[in-house]
Amino acid sequence: MLWSEVRDLFPDQFVLVEELKSHYEDSMLHVEEVAVIKPIQDAQEAWKELFSAKNERFVYHTSNENIVIEVRTKPMIRRLPVHES
Repeated sequence: MLWSEVRDLFPDQFVLVEELKSHYEDSMLHVEEVAVIKPIQDAQEAWKELFSAKNERFVYHTSNENIVIEVRTKPMIRRLPVHES
């Protein structure tokens, strides 16, 4: 489903969605198509769903005209090897 269709069906609320089609531009993910998992009634429930979401699922508010997410890469963490004596 296109994001514009989701916005029409669920005006001014949070929705839990799964990314179906997207593309990257620089460090931004532009999501084009989603599957709606469920609408979310309030901000507290939205936070719970966001933190438990996995894989391509995320929470977004339909007041946003487009879904554009900044993607941050984590630098490699290097540690010295630990040797037991």
